[in-house]
Amino acid sequence: MCEKGSLEKETSYERVSLLASVRALAVPPGFSKVLFEDDFSQLQEGAAPSPSKWSTSLGQSYPGGPSNWGTNEVQWYTEYNMAITNRALRITPYRDQVGTWTSSRIESLPRYDFACPPGGKLRIETSIKFGNDALESQMGIWPAFWSMGSSFRGNYTQWPAAGEIDIAESINGVEKLYVALHCGWAPGGPCDEYTGLKGIVPMTRGVFHDFAAEIDRTNPGGNYRGETLSWYMNGQLVKRLTGEWFDEWVWTAITRGPKFLILNVAVGGDFADNAENPERVRTPTASTKGGLGAAMDVKYVGVYST
Repeated sequence: MCEKGSLEKETSYERVSLLASVRALAVPPGFSKVLFEDDFSQLQEGAAPSPSKWSTSLGQSYPGGPSNWGTNEVQWYTEYNMAITNRALRITPYRDQVGTWTSSRIESLPRYDFACPPGGKLRIETSIKFGNDALESQMGIWPAFWSMGSSFRGNYTQWPAAGEIDIAESINGVEKLYVALHCGWAPGGPCDEYTGLKGIVPMTRGVFHDFAAEIDRTNPGGNYRGETLSWYMNGQLVKRLTGEWFDEWVWTAITRGPKFLILNVAVGGDFADNAENPERVRTPTASTKGGLGAAMDVKYVGVYST
């Protein structure tokens, strides 16, 4: 396992450049199958995410789910806080004149649920820019790209057993990337809930970065203890976990079960109130602004396997 905050060169493949102004996404070297893909940079300016690929979460909970999305977030999710802007999907949190916060959250549809093949590899990747307003203006702003085990759909007591892989998160405007695994049971358990097993590295805000998570089941002999879950930023290893750390049923949910994707910008909540918040102030604060400087821009997302 890579120590928190360390970086290593990614060895799984040389990163394919996605900076050309007009081109289709390429399947990453070492992978052969496209399980899910959405290139927001090719969509019409002002458009919404495609309803053929994404569902839009609304309100402050799933129907029948825990209030405030189970993490004490304060925002209402709407379909109006996101649009294709400057060749990316932009999700923007706003506060209205009476103090109500709105934002957006989308989830990939069930027919696109994906899993790592036996003896193979799975890669989830994206290119994201996080807003760069001043720290005091972003207290409580919580953008994220993550995956959840499909057993969570409609059965919200399955967290964290379903397995949650946080591929790219940022909190309270700090120039740091957070990645995390949530698993097993809470509180405590193999993923130290409710904290999760985290990796944290420096990250410049206001520019696009490439983020990825890879599940590797190619170990000789097929023993789950030799399988790995790795996170990358700009081709550099952020964190790696191996199956030997976990009971097999926990690792199975993490690496073998089907999953779906989530993109969202939350406001407030347990993470924002406790991380990068030395005074432990309740977020959002009166100084939290929202708007463009708090937005998350996403060029594309892709899921690939061998």
